Amino acid sequence: MHPSLESLASGFPYLILYLLVVSAIYVVGLTVYVKLTPHKEIALIRENNLAAAISFSGLVVGLALPLAACLVMKIGIIDVLVWGTVSTLLQLFLFRVSDLIFAGMPQRIIDGEVSAATVLVAFKLAGSIILAFAIAG
Repeated sequence: MHPSLESLASGFPYLILYLLVVSAIYVVGLTVYVKLTPHKEIALIRENNLAAAISFSGLVVGLALPLAACLVMKIGIIDVLVWGTVSTLLQLFLFRVSDLIFAGMPQRIIDGEVSAATVLVAFKLAGSIILAFAIAG
């Protein structure tokens, strides 16, 4: 068998395992954020609220960045599980701090203020990028 196919055959089960672990952490992080957010972004998105869609999109990307850094720097599955969980908790904390700094943001998103949601997402993504690079060392 060609070395590339041997590499795929031996590495594929690990790929699936890492993806399952990181996906589980990611989904839990999304769920926790949605439950803790004072405004109901999913319902607002269903009502065609663009500000809520922008805000939620920042969450989707922002949670993924530090998890991707955990995968890049992985030593093993336990390492990814521990660092992935810690990075998600830190990310949720940073998101919450951003929400507190921008007082009144939930109401502004409910009101559909796209400019406010855009600035909030920029801060959240900036925090995500910094956290991802801190993890990557």
